[in-house]
Amino acid sequence: MLHPSTFLRYALLGGLLLAAEATTLAQTAPAVAATAQLKDGAFRRNGKIFRLQAGQTSPLSAPLRFPNGLTLRPDGIMVGRNGTRQLLENGKAVNMQGDVVIYRDDMMTPEAISRHDEQTTGSAGTTIVSIPTATNLAALAPMLQRTAQRLEQLRQLSVLLNERATAAASSTAPTPESEVRIQQLSQQLRP
Repeated sequence: MLHPSTFLRYALLGGLLLAAEATTLAQTAPAVAATAQLKDGAFRRNGKIFRLQAGQTSPLSAPLRFPNGLTLRPDGIMVGRNGTRQLLENGKAVNMQGDVVIYRDDMMTPEAISRHDEQTTGSAGTTIVSIPTATNLAALAPMLQRTAQRLEQLRQLSVLLNERATAAASSTAPTPESEVRIQQLSQQLRP
């Protein structure tokens, strides 16, 4: 059996060790949160190739082979399973499946994307924007009317060009009125 003063010393020492451990964990917690922002893979920035592993970035020093057979070399050359070679572009990344993706869009974790969206928009979650159907139809009506007019002009031009082709096939001259109308429709239909 322990003497009460010895027990008290051990309890005090244990408490100090627990406090030190809690302080250490609190100090490393932000680093763990920061590492969860990026997915594992590799990327190219400013002409240099970097490896992402557990949220840590380091220069790629040896070829990195992916499950789909792609190999990324430290000089940025990607060698496919069939031997094809391609340079990884700046701003592009290779995820752990071996797919070439856009670094900014595809290498952030869903949690990091949510945090970024919340910081950018000021709200968490999905924002639903409802636009009244009447507003959409009111905006589309003039466009539909212009499209209908162009279609009618194209139909008229098609008929006149068909008449011209028939006249040319029968060695007769097209009427001057139809030639004038063809020119007018052609001018109206120009963008």
